[in-house]
Amino acid sequence: MRSALIMFLSITGTSMPMNMAFIAPPPTCIIHQQKQRRYKYRTSTTSTTTINLSFSPPEKENDQEVRTRIDEELRKKYPDDYLITDSLFLSSPERPNIIEAIANPRDLVAMPLIIVGLLISIFNITGTYNSLYVQLESIAISFGFISVFAYLAQILSGYNISTNVRRGIIDDATVNLYAASYTGAVSWLALRTSEACPTWLSSFDFILPIASVGVFVFSLLAPFLTLVGASSGSFHDDSTNNDTIAAPAYQYQSMVKFARGGLDGDSNKEAFPPELSPTELLRARGLLAIGVIGCVFAPDALSFALGGQEWWNRVSELHPSQKTLESTTSLCALFSVEASMISHRVGKTGAVCYRDIVPAFVVVCSVLAILPCICAIHWLGNDVSYFSFYRE
Repeated sequence: MRSALIMFLSITGTSMPMNMAFIAPPPTCIIHQQKQRRYKYRTSTTSTTTINLSFSPPEKENDQEVRTRIDEELRKKYPDDYLITDSLFLSSPERPNIIEAIANPRDLVAMPLIIVGLLISIFNITGTYNSLYVQLESIAISFGFISVFAYLAQILSGYNISTNVRRGIIDDATVNLYAASYTGAVSWLALRTSEACPTWLSSFDFILPIASVGVFVFSLLAPFLTLVGASSGSFHDDSTNNDTIAAPAYQYQSMVKFARGGLDGDSNKEAFPPELSPTELLRARGLLAIGVIGCVFAPDALSFALGGQEWWNRVSELHPSQKTLESTTSLCALFSVEASMISHRVGKTGAVCYRDIVPAFVVVCSVLAILPCICAIHWLGNDVSYFSFYRE
């Protein structure tokens, strides 16, 4: 009885004198104490307190806090891989300069293409479309195909390819394979639509256009699948079931395995890490933007697959400047991809932070692609078609 009373009073918040709690009252006082207790019960109900028995779960980290934590963990694991974590904390004396960063065999192939791209941009800005312009197009296309072989040689030899396996399109080997296929597709399209197109190239008007359509679609799907997997699987705890994480895991694992010629122990979680660092997210989103632009060329390639040379002859007769416009826009895409990969390699050395490379690349892309295309449309606008020529 006493223990029940003590529990009741402690719950209701009523104070308990020490003599009531631990000293038994004499028999002569039982009636008096019972009356006193009744009185206390009646008067103490107004001073009761409420005990909050609700459970508050610990606050979850927001996305920014999780990204910061993941970035710190990856920096400890890959301290010198600036493709994974940006070189923000690298001191100035430790950074190579830009000349040192591009002084390698791969960029010795890439830089001449950029120089020719700048010359073609000047011709488009001034509206100069003559035989010299056609020769510059031919030179740029030749450098484009040379660049394709350089990418393939780099992948096969492992030259300047990070050994750290990452997920999807942001893996170093995978992004080089992506650049090789994209460069090859736009180089073919630039040659096929230019004044310098050889007659024998029309013989491949089904195989090459279909392959190019596949490349352009892949250029959009690859970064998309990488980002979708990241949004569902980057920020999770170790107790999460891996079978429910990153639905497109099979697709982006296949990309990496193909680019790297197969991987041992592909069932290991470390082979295809679920997390993406903030730097990798930035890179993947940039590649997604390039993929969206790449899909613009898919209708051209598909039209060649369906109509062939007969369709292109009709278009060229109805719109005399269509060849110049189509080859120019294809070359602009080629220059943008090459500039993007130069930026990729410079950032990898730690010479410049990726957060500084991105706005610089926007400026370079504007000079090599956006501004020349706008000027070409201005100068050639009266003799070209923008949409109707697909049906002609």
